[in-house]
Amino acid sequence: MLIRVIALVIGMAAATPALTGGDDYDASNDVKGAGPAYFGFVRDTRGSSVVDAQVVLQPKKGKPVSLKSNVLGLYRGHISKDVLPNDVQISCVKTGYKQTKITRRTPPGNNVMFIETECTMLRL
Repeated sequence: MLIRVIALVIGMAAATPALTGGDDYDASNDVKGAGPAYFGFVRDTRGSSVVDAQVVLQPKKGKPVSLKSNVLGLYRGHISKDVLPNDVQISCVKTGYKQTKITRRTPPGNNVMFIETECTMLRL
């Protein structure tokens, strides 16, 4: 049963086209010219996935990028390659939840092409 669920989720993610400004779950879309990939999970305080949370990547200068977490709580997207990762603030919003924590992890080897950030939300 678990294998069927995983296959269904993978199939749904593969069938979802990349949208301007978000929902880019396919790592094959990570090309150097696109800028760093911002990705992570939105979870509640118990560790469960928060589906359809809005994740906002807000650069110090420029337009924000709005993403949505999928059925696994995963989000993934890009901002311009001209924006430094340290100049991007990430926040998560969903009705019925309050953001309690943001955890940014530096990938092994400090590769600036992948910026992992986890949002933790409290169910109200």
